[in-house]
Amino acid sequence: MTIPRVVAHRGSSARHPDNSWPAFAAAVAEGADAIECDVIRTLDGVLVVRHDLALAERPVAEITAAELASIEPGAIRLVDLVAWAERSRVDLLVEVKDPDAMIAAGEMIAASGWREHIVVGGFHGPALAAIKQSGADVRTSFMMGSVVAAEELVHLAARYRVNGVHPCWERRAPRAHRLLDAAFVERLRRAQLVVTLWHEEREDELRALVALRPDAICTNTPAVLRAIVDAQDALV
Repeated sequence: MTIPRVVAHRGSSARHPDNSWPAFAAAVAEGADAIECDVIRTLDGVLVVRHDLALAERPVAEITAAELASIEPGAIRLVDLVAWAERSRVDLLVEVKDPDAMIAAGEMIAASGWREHIVVGGFHGPALAAIKQSGADVRTSFMMGSVVAAEELVHLAARYRVNGVHPCWERRAPRAHRLLDAAFVERLRRAQLVVTLWHEEREDELRALVALRPDAICTNTPAVLRAIVDAQDALV
């Protein structure tokens, strides 16, 4: 029986600023198995942990890392987060927001001693495929915003050579867990894909997602999901 892993979406982001050191530290304290973070690249090629591609309407891709740090002193570099994750013994799900930065992120992670505990995710399938084509030895996950059948996800996963799929359907229905069922998850698993589900914070919805037994579930409230997963596991 699969016990879903708790993935803290941008850290414990319901209680702390997302993609911040306090959010990441709190996620570990609250029992998260992994932390999801967003990554973009600066003008001088530095990979930084940040969700938005622009800063005050100015693309971060046109700002140097030093300038970004002067404007946002709390900005985190991916290399520092990876080192911290290794010390903290927590896994990472790194969503690369900019397809042009995908290979750089993959190569940096492949060179890390913590690479077995890191998954590179993204919505741009061809960019994920490019990581594998580059020879970087990293695990990848295709993030899908559109609601599609399991067979379509299996097809796309093969096309982009990914190790997992990550439906991001939290806004596709009021009760998004009804968009799939246990058979859907099992079909993906038969294709040897790691199944990560979208972020959810409502306790009744989290219980419904846990009952589907995916490999992982994202949430802004890792302590809540941790308690639900542990309670379900105790009943098995």
